[in-house]
Amino acid sequence: MTGMSVSFTLGKASAPKGANVEHNNREFLADNIDVNRISDNVTYAKQDIKEAYDELFGEAITEYNSNQKRNDRKITDYYNQIKNGSREEAFYEIIVQFGDSKIAPVGSDNGKLAQKMLDEYVRDFEKRNPNLKVFNSVLHMDEASPHLHIDVIPFYTAERQRGLKKGVSMKAALIEQGFIPKGIKQNQLVMWEDCELKVMEKILNNHGLQREVKGATHEHKSVEEFKLYEDEKRISGETWAKVYGEDFTLTQAKHEIAMLKNEKKNLTAKIKSPWKSFYYSSPEKQSYVQSKLDELEIPYRENDNGFEAQEIYVEQIRKIEKTFKVKANPYRDELRNNLDTFIMQSKTFDEVLNKLKQSGYEIKQGKYIAAKPKYGDRFIRFKSLGEDYSEQALRNRITFKNQYEKNLDNKIIDSKNPDSLEVMIYKTIQHYTLVFSTGVLPTNRIKKNKPFSWTNDTELDKLSELNKQIQTGETVTSLKNNFIDLEESVSQIHEKLEILKKETTFFENLGRSAVEYFVNGSSEIREEYLDVFEKHGINETNYERLDELTESNRNEISELEKELQNKEENLKTSSDTIAALEKVVGGTYVQSLIDEERNRRQSVLLPGGVKKA
Repeated sequence: MTGMSVSFTLGKASAPKGANVEHNNREFLADNIDVNRISDNVTYAKQDIKEAYDELFGEAITEYNSNQKRNDRKITDYYNQIKNGSREEAFYEIIVQFGDSKIAPVGSDNGKLAQKMLDEYVRDFEKRNPNLKVFNSVLHMDEASPHLHIDVIPFYTAERQRGLKKGVSMKAALIEQGFIPKGIKQNQLVMWEDCELKVMEKILNNHGLQREVKGATHEHKSVEEFKLYEDEKRISGETWAKVYGEDFTLTQAKHEIAMLKNEKKNLTAKIKSPWKSFYYSSPEKQSYVQSKLDELEIPYRENDNGFEAQEIYVEQIRKIEKTFKVKANPYRDELRNNLDTFIMQSKTFDEVLNKLKQSGYEIKQGKYIAAKPKYGDRFIRFKSLGEDYSEQALRNRITFKNQYEKNLDNKIIDSKNPDSLEVMIYKTIQHYTLVFSTGVLPTNRIKKNKPFSWTNDTELDKLSELNKQIQTGETVTSLKNNFIDLEESVSQIHEKLEILKKETTFFENLGRSAVEYFVNGSSEIREEYLDVFEKHGINETNYERLDELTESNRNEISELEKELQNKEENLKTSSDTIAALEKVVGGTYVQSLIDEERNRRQSVLLPGGVKKA
């Protein structure tokens, strides 16, 4: 024998017959098992899965729970959470086999060789796959041919911004092992399985055998499914041969021709199918649907507002739409922020693209320009980020930004008094835009739902408002005088409120005493209250006037407190304005922002909100 096939099958724990640890460990026996040979089986690993989960994730879960303030967000049983969830598989089962029951049956020379090669394969499995925890592994010698069952928990260890620092994920585990996706048909799972098959092929070669292509892999079929598949093929072939005898080959050809005609009919229907337009208010939803169409290789063509697909695919597209869930996409948000920043730092659109490339993005230009993040797995079309991020919108924003800076230069050049406060503010704005363009200062938008620009920047807004006040004739001295007047007004309101509150308390006590004295006939009453009753003519017929006085005071207090809140806000604004103007005059406005940002970046946030440099 010069060759032998290899079989590598991956099954999911949640799939029917995808994994069965109890069967692997012979905790129950199937009909195809020879009970006399159970003792020949080899167990390489046998650990309770919950124990394996505790060993793998216990420390990470303890750390995660310690950061949760709400008990309902804490993880109490990670294994069952994954098992009962829908996002990840609790574990996977791999079935590995050299040859089959015809080529390498148990007990034969080939069967013994297959057993030896399986032993070689499994002993180095975890060395090759450090992110696949083997908690159960058995070599079966009590069935028709030797084969391995390897049960693994896939895990990642790279820290994540949110959630567990270590958790379950086959995708993340394989990527962490170095299987970086290169497209839909060359994803991390395909790459990994291909790598394992090459390991098996190398073992074959070391024993002087070649890998047979026939039946080399039956992807994602369990042993039972594979047996059923083989039986169906055998029965189908026997039936055709029995019914048609010598005409079997001719009949097969006729059958294939009929299938080709049917395929042609479907293709003709597809070609004639009219195109239908699809529009979405959410760019994220449109991008999601289009990515799924790419995966399914469903043709579509983009237009300015959405895309078009043929009517025969409408039902599939509607199903895809229903699976969309709104969720934050860090890559998309990061691309928006980078575009906002680079626009403020560039004179042309090409400069923006170059800065993206320098930051690790891959750019694809065509009808719709797109960028792929350094660690992302797909391109993101600019237009899918929203109407402010289409290529034309970005070019318009650059033009506006250049015009803004040019107008600023002209205002400084054309000024009749280069030493005026107004010119000082213009120069401060100019200094700020130049420093920002170096990347020293971060973006700080006024309207969070709009892209960053020179008209959507908190610092430039402050300077712009300051300039408006200067243009109305305000000076540092006049602003300080206004501040003093406002401060005095606030002080007066505080004093008046204090008097009113004391008076109101007195009226409340007086009202209660009046009820006791005039209604309940109590003689135990403070002498000073009796003097007030006599002085103001309060008796059993008009004592309720005290409630009116109390209520009137309460209303006045409420109005004064509102006035006080407004004036205190104005006082803070006035103080900030004076401080900003003094920094402008002293030429330290921009430098103070740089110092604040440097301190922020060098600080380490500690529990309790304390910052330690």
